[in-house]
Amino acid sequence: MKAKVKFGLNLLLLVIILGVMYFFVRSSMMDILVEIRNTSWVVVLMVMLLGTLYLWIEGRTVKEIASNFQPDFSTKDGFFTVCYSGFYRIITFGAGTLISEVNFYRKSGLHLSQGVGVTTLHMVMYKFAILTYAIAGLIIQFSLFYDHAPNLIWVILAGIVLVFLLIAVLLALSVSLNVQVLFVTISHKLFKRPAFRGIIDKCNNQIYSLRETVNSILQDRTAFVRIYLWNLLKMVPWYVIPYVILVNNHPDIDFLLTFSFISFAVVLSGVIPTPAGIGSFEFVYMFLFGPLVGTVDAASSMLLYRLATFIWPFVIGFGYVMVQKRKDIQAELTELKNEKIKVE
Repeated sequence: MKAKVKFGLNLLLLVIILGVMYFFVRSSMMDILVEIRNTSWVVVLMVMLLGTLYLWIEGRTVKEIASNFQPDFSTKDGFFTVCYSGFYRIITFGAGTLISEVNFYRKSGLHLSQGVGVTTLHMVMYKFAILTYAIAGLIIQFSLFYDHAPNLIWVILAGIVLVFLLIAVLLALSVSLNVQVLFVTISHKLFKRPAFRGIIDKCNNQIYSLRETVNSILQDRTAFVRIYLWNLLKMVPWYVIPYVILVNNHPDIDFLLTFSFISFAVVLSGVIPTPAGIGSFEFVYMFLFGPLVGTVDAASSMLLYRLATFIWPFVIGFGYVMVQKRKDIQAELTELKNEKIKVE
């Protein structure tokens, strides 16, 4: 009976995934496919190569963190971790992104607390990297913004501050014992029922395990620096993409300006509260690049950018999930056959 339930649930999940895929293809992919047909194949190829390079470097970044707990965890595993969570980011509208990443680590042999710790540090170091580029971009382009769009400086600064606060909160929850004690103290004052106390105690134990996990990584300062440098490096392919797309029709466009603009777009879209950043990134991208190259070219470059950074990991993740689901269903069919033979 248990095998039948597992088989039914896996089959149902597969149908749901395919249904979401169909909806997604109808609503989003058609515009991108039209744009691909209207773009030089050389540009499309370069964009896809840059997107793939990002994923591979990101895989190495994940490996640098996860291999502290699972020495066999490879860059290839990190690559599929990114694509796996990228797939679930879309089909769950952002709600399952972090959960799917933790789940991948769990399947790779890490404990739950270790998976949460790796996911948290992965997010923190990513935020550090985008913050670094945004600050550098603001310094480099400050005179331009001051002359033409002084109000934009305050918007970018607000985004930088919000990202910094997010990093501080994540690190405080992951590292500080005082924050953990404060959490327990406040929770015990607010919730008196034994059932709630049990939940609080479980959360407290999980936060403690998370803190121990993150501290065990951060104790190796060379590892911390390596992880930070890999995060800086991985953003370069992403940030180069707009220039590669736009320079064909706008040969005089400034490379550092496009690099700075995309760094601002990533920072600002990350602090605008929308599911999985869907809609917020497009708005900020068009706001920044529209006046620079015109609405049509900005929209075209945005679609190709989304293809390489959003759709491509989703497609690879979809393939990975389908392979894993096929293996699960085959294993459950074998289990059902064995149960039937035992009954007979």
